[in-house]
This record gives sequence, C-alpha cells and structure tokens, in this order.
Amino acid sequence: MIKTFTQNDLIRFLYHETTEKETEEIKHALLSDPELNEQFNQLCSMTKELDGGLLKPSSATVLNILSHVRSVSSVKR
Repeated sequence: MIKTFTQNDLIRFLYHETTEKETEEIKHALLSDPELNEQFNQLCSMTKELDGGLLKPSSATVLNILSHVRSVSSVKR
C-alpha cells in the first residue's frame, strides 16, 4: 500500500519532527513521486524566503512602541 503524505507531513519532515520510520517513508516517497517532490521543493523555497525576511522593525513601529511605553509609564506614576 502506498501511503499518501499531507502538507503537514512534509512540514514536519522539513523541520525534522518526524519519526525515523516516517522520515524514511517520506524520503522514499519524494524519490518516487514527482508531484510530492515538487510540493516539498515549494515548501523549502517558502521557508527560505520567510527566513530571509526583514528582522528589523520600521521606524514607525519603534516610535509607536516608545509612545505606548511612555503613556503607560506616565499612568503608573
């Protein structure tokens, strides 16, 4: 019987959250199922894009946070 894998299975595999047995099954399926392999490659690409995203807040965000902190600390005094 051929097991079908979901997108969640592939994400768990991508983040090394599968059991040893699942890992082997997914590796085998990726080699034998071009459609599943393409889906996995798309997930890998999306992960790389997300990891390369901006890690620095905008100046407006920083100013909003500082303004909020100032208003909260003036209420506590």
